[in-house]
Amino acid sequence: MDYASNVWSHRCGWRETRWLNEAQKLGAQAITGAFKTVSMAVAEAEAGILPIGERHAQAGTRLYVNMQTLPKAHPLATLRVRETRRYMSPLTKLALAHDGAIERMETIEPYALPPWHRHMVVEYDSDKEAAAYVDTGDDVTETSNLRQVLIATSASARNGLVGMGGIVRNTASGGANDNIVAKYSATLGPRDEQNAYMAELEAIAMVLRCMPDGLQHQDIIVATRNQSALQAIAKPRQQSGQGAIREIYKHARRQEKGSNTIKMRWVSSTNESFTLEVKAKTEARKATESGCKATKPPHQVDRPY
Repeated sequence: MDYASNVWSHRCGWRETRWLNEAQKLGAQAITGAFKTVSMAVAEAEAGILPIGERHAQAGTRLYVNMQTLPKAHPLATLRVRETRRYMSPLTKLALAHDGAIERMETIEPYALPPWHRHMVVEYDSDKEAAAYVDTGDDVTETSNLRQVLIATSASARNGLVGMGGIVRNTASGGANDNIVAKYSATLGPRDEQNAYMAELEAIAMVLRCMPDGLQHQDIIVATRNQSALQAIAKPRQQSGQGAIREIYKHARRQEKGSNTIKMRWVSSTNESFTLEVKAKTEARKATESGCKATKPPHQVDRPY
């Protein structure tokens, strides 16, 4: 019923819309087994079906976004919608509505990394109760010869803003709790453009980008409580955040040239012994205080419709 709706939906009058609504109501009744006297809105809500107009508008927006974010090598990448006023097609209306926001749209490639690229090691446990006792606490005295650099990253979304923060600690001196060598925080942008997932990826990319080249034979552990970000790093796919994931792998390979090892570790929210994550959360919340502004806004997050 929605086939090629981007072509004919703008020519759909009240009579055609009534036919579509009748067909949609029959489909909703078949799904839910409701009576014929049930209202259209109730049938759609019970069946989980969007209204005709809203569904066609989302399809048109999705087509417009896909056309504007095509890879440069795509044969249709050079085509642009002409903003003519004589005939206002649905795609032209979408172009006028999104005027000024096209440059910051994220282009999602078919893959983030080549298939032969070696993926990073991510340690996490699907059992949250067991993961709460993973050895990632602040007491690293017994394993100080292994854990040289411990990094905790966090994201915050409040006050209509999304921010990130992190703490870097050198644990080679016997696990001193105050041996923090760096801390950072940054505001990504408004909440309607960014989310905590993107902020977590940017936080990890920033800390690896700022790591010096002189590190030798050290174990670098990046700990976070955002499991979705770690899953995206472990198995990059055709999804939002590809730019940050490429930055993470780029600077991870740079550190590996000095015989360093980099591991990503998920820490459960029930693990109260890992206080470094609390400090990272404090830094992230500083970036979402009222009045904060994004220094360099990244790409807009591609939201599914």
